Amino acid sequence: MTNRTSLAVTISAVALGAVALSGCSDDGEAKASASMDLLRCEQFLGAGNVRSVLDSIGEGDPVASARRSPTDLAGRLAREAREWTEQDLLHDSYRACRIDVPAEDGDGGQVVEATVKWSVLTVKSMSEPKHAQTWRKVNDQVFVETETGRPSMRLLVPRGVSGAPSGQKLGLPLEMEVADSGLDVDQREKLLTTFARALTGELACADTPEIPAALPG
Repeated sequence: MTNRTSLAVTISAVALGAVALSGCSDDGEAKASASMDLLRCEQFLGAGNVRSVLDSIGEGDPVASARRSPTDLAGRLAREAREWTEQDLLHDSYRACRIDVPAEDGDGGQVVEATVKWSVLTVKSMSEPKHAQTWRKVNDQVFVETETGRPSMRLLVPRGVSGAPSGQKLGLPLEMEVADSGLDVDQREKLLTTFARALTGELACADTPEIPAALPG
């Protein structure tokens, strides 16, 4: 009986240890995944910019979500551009990064989100009255919309993709947006321009667009 009892105790102790280790392992994996998501957000938006935004919000612990790296996301966008036709008006929108910062009292919080898609707008449409009212020309290759009706800002950037159909660059520009819960305009602008440079840089091409740090209001 004594031997059986000792054996049972030993098995129970081993089982409990395994459960504890498993719990620690899961917790470690979750922390590593969260850390990787924040790192990807920093790759898209700039580490300094992300820190500045989090410092200005200054509430609960941030929760970042970023499933793809800039390289992975650029690859998906490139494949979509190569399959594009002029009749195609449906384009997937990709969330590059989302950062949720819960309020310390648990009521609400702040959200920062960066998204990108191939736009249904074109460079030619920027001269149409309904778009010219809100979109501003930054230079020959970049247009900005600062009045979207909510706390956000959008960039339209023509970007040619190797192997894409003729006319893709002007007929299918990139549309990138940063939306938030009420950041300063300067912060939003820094996030957006850094995001745009990160993505257009990954879509390697000879005519890299010039995206300035300061955008016209």
